[in-house]
Amino acid sequence: MSKIITLENQVLKKLSKLPNNPGVYKFFSPQKKILYIGKAKNLSSRTKSYFSNLKNKSTKLKALISEASFLEITLTSNELEALLLEQHLIKEHRPKFNVQFKDDKGYPWIVLQTSKEYPAAKSYLGRKKKNDLYYGPFPNSLSSREALNLIQKVFKLRDCSDAFFKNRSRPCMQYQIGKCSAPCVSLITKEEYAEEVKSVQMLLKGKGDDLISSFYTLMDKSAKSKFYERAASYRDKISSLRDIQRSQSISGFSEDRDAVSVQILKNKMKIGITSVRGGWIVKHENYFQDNEVINEEELSSFLSSHYLYVDYCPKVILFKTKIDNKETIQKALSKKHNRKIKIITKPTSKDLGLLNVCEKNTKLSIKRSDKRQKDLSAVFRNLKQQFNFNNEIKLIESYDISHHSSKNAVGGCVVFNKEGKYKEFYRTYNIEKNNSGNDIASMREIIKRRFKDRSKKDTPMPDLLLIDGGYNHLKAVKDEISYLGIDGIAIISISKGPRRKPQMDSFHTEDGRVIKVNRSSKVHLLLQEIRDETHRFSLLKLRKKELRASRTSLLDSIEGVGKKRKTSLLRYFGSLDQISKASSQDLKKVQGIGKKIADLIYYSLN
Repeated sequence: MSKIITLENQVLKKLSKLPNNPGVYKFFSPQKKILYIGKAKNLSSRTKSYFSNLKNKSTKLKALISEASFLEITLTSNELEALLLEQHLIKEHRPKFNVQFKDDKGYPWIVLQTSKEYPAAKSYLGRKKKNDLYYGPFPNSLSSREALNLIQKVFKLRDCSDAFFKNRSRPCMQYQIGKCSAPCVSLITKEEYAEEVKSVQMLLKGKGDDLISSFYTLMDKSAKSKFYERAASYRDKISSLRDIQRSQSISGFSEDRDAVSVQILKNKMKIGITSVRGGWIVKHENYFQDNEVINEEELSSFLSSHYLYVDYCPKVILFKTKIDNKETIQKALSKKHNRKIKIITKPTSKDLGLLNVCEKNTKLSIKRSDKRQKDLSAVFRNLKQQFNFNNEIKLIESYDISHHSSKNAVGGCVVFNKEGKYKEFYRTYNIEKNNSGNDIASMREIIKRRFKDRSKKDTPMPDLLLIDGGYNHLKAVKDEISYLGIDGIAIISISKGPRRKPQMDSFHTEDGRVIKVNRSSKVHLLLQEIRDETHRFSLLKLRKKELRASRTSLLDSIEGVGKKRKTSLLRYFGSLDQISKASSQDLKKVQGIGKKIADLIYYSLN
């Protein structure tokens, strides 16, 4: 049951007539856009609280009230239903005033390159590849290297590049110092190496005790069979793993648990989660949000939204702070994951040790991001001075065109602010066929599409446009911006030097000047980073587009797959990507696709 209330006048009187039942409420803008979604034990009391004592409300709440035009409520049977409905609606609509926590991507991982015949174990920072396995993230590169060093010492997995691996005729130094089993020269069999990889996977998943137990079994078995050298190797591995366990500051938990820490610095808040699995600390993750400090209600919303949508939730979640609606959240999580889950806000001394570790990692993350922000703020100030811009530069949009032989052209836009990449506003454009291959016309097209309907887009306006190209590209963008009647946006372009050397980059300004920026300066490095990120992003879109096109043409070329079967496949799977991932058994489920055709499609696409 839903009810709509206008917020124009006599608000408190109207809200007092609402039922005292649990439910969900939604604030709407005059344009019927959802601004905020919340849950309440008592709808009448909760909604009235927004409009009482307005002077003492936070800036965010004042902004919400000023923008809201009407309120919609939905009654539920109990608090649990209200919480589940709230999280579903927030996930679906992502309202402007609901706290949107972003996971912190700037941390190293350990990658097991399982896509390779002999997987390498490496420290990794960047975009994840589908066929490899990633563990972490680690709080800093030092901790990931330390973990990797232990892995190589115990299990002797390679860490070299494929090119180095393929061209070896004798073992390298890593083998000599006992950190590699030299699969490059066949000093270990493929099967033996695969077993080592499986052991590393168990260790990194937090199954250290299970791994040690299996090594004890294998050691005894080897000794009984008089394979004493093999038994000794298992003994050494057990000893090394026990040393690792003893070196951890936290160990000995009988149940998996997460420690959650809330840390604040200035206007940035981070929530850190340290996870213990199988008695081992296996990872630390950070989530952050900008603007104001969140309250208890929003913190509980994060807790429920995070753990309701993870594949695995531990039995114990530790906090030092009070949690709003703790009992309701426990019930919701227990119901979702089909086992009893406890939220503990009065930790034991052992739990406090884990929480302290979590706090340290979260504080370290905040300090790191704060330093990055300070550095970038200084670079943004220098950028204004370097190019003599009239206005302060707070937001940069960068544009690039990518195509292969003038076909399938795409335009890419990335956005940077004083905190770095602003991925929420990244976008790509499919270029019209008549402009494909003409970079100038393509650039004008995407600028026109970006700014023509700017009033309808909930996106901030940039202070600077960075164009990948020469002065002609810049002039085309300038003309289009002028034609659209937009003022106050500075424009520069960056062109590559002779032989495309980055240190020879030239910057073009609107008045026709060519500026050589010191290649080692932070301004040059930032603009270069933005240009390269734009190129990477647009090229990624191009490759996906070409892959879809190649699959389409390949699907069309398969004998027995006509228009009707192709349509059925697309309706069933939703996209060509999903068709290519489907097994023969899955393909057979589509109406009109028999075993023979299914096998033919599978082998053609794979």
